[in-house]
Amino acid sequence: MSSNAASGSERRRAIADSGIRIIARDGVRALTHRAVDREAGIPQGSTSYHAKTRLALVELIVDALAARAKADAVELSDSLNATFEREHRLDVEELAALIAGLVETLAFRRDDMRARYALILELDDAPHLRAKLTAESEVHAITQQVTASALTRAGLPNSDGRVEELIALTDSLVFHRTAINETVSPQPILAAYLRGTALT
Repeated sequence: MSSNAASGSERRRAIADSGIRIIARDGVRALTHRAVDREAGIPQGSTSYHAKTRLALVELIVDALAARAKADAVELSDSLNATFEREHRLDVEELAALIAGLVETLAFRRDDMRARYALILELDDAPHLRAKLTAESEVHAITQQVTASALTRAGLPNSDGRVEELIALTDSLVFHRTAINETVSPQPILAAYLRGTALT
C-alpha cells in the first residue's frame, strides 16, 4: 500500500472516529462535515474530500461501526471455540459469564454503542445502512451461529427462537449499561434467563 493510500485510510478512520464521538455526545443532528473537521483537528474541507455528502459521511461511520462489531463477533467465536476445546460442556454459569464479558466489552466502548443506537433510530430513510447495524447484518449472522453453538454446548434449547431471544437480551443489556445504568451486572440476569430456558 502506498503512503498516500495509507494516509487516506488513516484520515477516513479519524473522520469516522470523530463522527462517532459527535453522534454519541451530541446526537445525529449535530453531525456535519465542519463539525467533524473540528472534532478531528483536521483542515476545513478534509471531511468533504473523503465523504462528499452527508449520506456518504454517515455511511463511512456506519461501515466503521459494522467492522468493529464484526471483529467483536469473530473474537467471541474464537473465545468460545477455545473454551469448547478445553471443556466438553459449559454449565449455565460459565455461559452466562462468557456472555456477560461480551456485554462488558461492548458497554466499555460507550461512544460506539451510543452512536449505533442513535443511528438505528435515525436511518429509517436509508435501510441499506440501517441493515448493517441490525438483524440483517453479516454480524448478526455470525452471532446467530455462535449463540446456537454456545447453547448446544451448555445443553440448552437452541431453536431459532431461543437464539434470537438470547441475542435480544444481550443487546438490551448492552443498551442498559450504555444508556441507563452502567453499574447493573449482566451476569445474574443472563444466568436467570439461561436457567429458565433449561426448564422449558
